[in-house]
This record gives sequence, C-alpha cells and structure tokens, in this order.
Amino acid sequence: MIVSCTLKQDDQTDDQLLRTLVSDYATSSASSAREAAGSGKNFRVGGNITGLGGIIFLQNNAAEQAPFNISGRFYLPKSYPDGTNYVITVSTQPPGQTCTISNGFGRVSGGDVTNIIVNCITN
Repeated sequence: MIVSCTLKQDDQTDDQLLRTLVSDYATSSASSAREAAGSGKNFRVGGNITGLGGIIFLQNNAAEQAPFNISGRFYLPKSYPDGTNYVITVSTQPPGQTCTISNGFGRVSGGDVTNIIVNCITN
C-alpha cells in the first residue's frame, strides 16, 4: 500500500481538497487492483517423489499429463494462474510399483504449490 500526502493550496477549499484526496485514492486503489489481477504471474504445481524405480505419469485435472523418472523434487511442466484448482493423480503407475499421492488437490494461492507427496513402493 502506498500512502501519499497532499498539501492544501491557499486557494483550495476544504471541499476541493477532499475531492482531490478521494480521487487520488480511488485511482491508486483501482490501479493496484488492476496490477494484481492482470500481473499475468503464474505459479508451478509440484512437490516431492519418493521411492520411484521407473517411470510414472502424473496428471492434473484429467488433462495435462507428464512423465517423471527420478525421485526428488518435481514440478508439472505447465504453470497456473492464482486461484486455479488442481487435482493431481497417477495416470500410469511405474512397472512393478504402486504410487500414492498425498496433498494432491487444492488451489493455487499466491505462490508455487510444493507440498504434493508422491510415495512409491515396490509390489
């Protein structure tokens, strides 16, 4: 939030000063809202994969699908605008393994999603 100060000119009435202040505040608030909404900033959705011994395909919202072949930190290839809902599922299990997902659904909320856990065990 930016705070500004306006000095009253000698020839300015209190009413004119008030109108100037209100106009400046409304313009500043509207501009800030437009900047926040129209920033175009997208965020990544991901987390951590453990125990992976092959290739797993993860899917978001039954649409985007991405392969992963190593344990560790992961992010889906696409980034998403703030407020986007996500549901991460395993679309293809690695051979001989079963992988489960924790924290696999939610909403992008002002930053990267990093808390999705994919845990794989050997059958």
